Amino acid sequence: MILLRLKKQIILLFALLGFSYSLSAQDSTISVFDGLFESAPFAKPFVSEMHSTVTKIEIGYSKSYSEFNMQEESVKFNRPMVEVHWGIDAPLYAQKFGKLADNSPKWGFALSLPLSVHILEDMWDPITAAVINTDYRFGSPRLRYIRYISANKYFKNISFSWLPMFHECTHLGDEITIYRVDANLPIRRVNVSYEYSEFQLTLNDPDGTRENRHSVKIGGMYRISNRGYGWFSFRKDAEMIGDIAIENSTHRIESYVQYQFQRVKGFLAGKRAMNVFSIEARNRVRYGYPIYKMVNNEWVEKPVQERLEWCFNAYFGWKFLPKSDAKQSIGFYLHGYKGLAPYGQMRNYPSYPFFGASLTYEP
Repeated sequence: MILLRLKKQIILLFALLGFSYSLSAQDSTISVFDGLFESAPFAKPFVSEMHSTVTKIEIGYSKSYSEFNMQEESVKFNRPMVEVHWGIDAPLYAQKFGKLADNSPKWGFALSLPLSVHILEDMWDPITAAVINTDYRFGSPRLRYIRYISANKYFKNISFSWLPMFHECTHLGDEITIYRVDANLPIRRVNVSYEYSEFQLTLNDPDGTRENRHSVKIGGMYRISNRGYGWFSFRKDAEMIGDIAIENSTHRIESYVQYQFQRVKGFLAGKRAMNVFSIEARNRVRYGYPIYKMVNNEWVEKPVQERLEWCFNAYFGWKFLPKSDAKQSIGFYLHGYKGLAPYGQMRNYPSYPFFGASLTYEP
């Protein structure tokens, strides 16, 4: 079934490539090979996108969970954590074509290959300094289009992004796995692994400009795969899961909306020190396997019902750009998050908090 869907998506991919070629062919001055391995500034992730190719190093406070060998369970911000996000969206092709009334381009098309890794680490754990979890994402090329709008004061463009098929897999750190075995946790490891397709639409795409701009993005992801329990699976033997009854996933779709404002004029803002506010609200699936807490040296199970819950991710800070027209930037932000735990097999935990500082790099 997955191979059949993949075949259909590959056919559609080449159809879209042919469409972009036919548009570019309308302008005889453009060669289809001019844009090979060129990068494009449009249809890129906002800073607040939870799982993206924006590279980030973050230090902040979260809270403790006994399942993950972080001392006593807590309802407060009591745990300094490190998050490392590494990503690349390798450029394959980019081209602008057509002409508006002012002779600027009318259309843009780009093809890139995204890859990202996200690591959650408890560096100050007194026993193990554990890597709690690592997420990996990779898959098909991403298709990106933009349509520019002339002579409009408020709307500059509209862009589209489609990722036909992407794979995510997650892995607990070795220290956490050893801890869960030694502590005789009823569930030792959840295999969060699935494929999905993702679509995004952006109004007023920032498009690498150095000007004040309000941008809004809506998007959604659809889970293609259906192996195991849906979003996750287990190794079904006595050592890993035992006789625990867990229901299959019924939800396939996650949706989100993002808003980003970049400011280059006014107090503490300029074209080389751009003030940025970015926020995402995401309706995510809470995975339906139980949570365990240690009570009187015994694991106590709390059943979890799969359902959709809203999660909020926000950044406020500055993006520093070079003197030249190059698009790469270094950013420094305050970062706050509230919602389902966003990493690995922790996505059955609600009310996961994070507040800290983030250093980012965007090429």
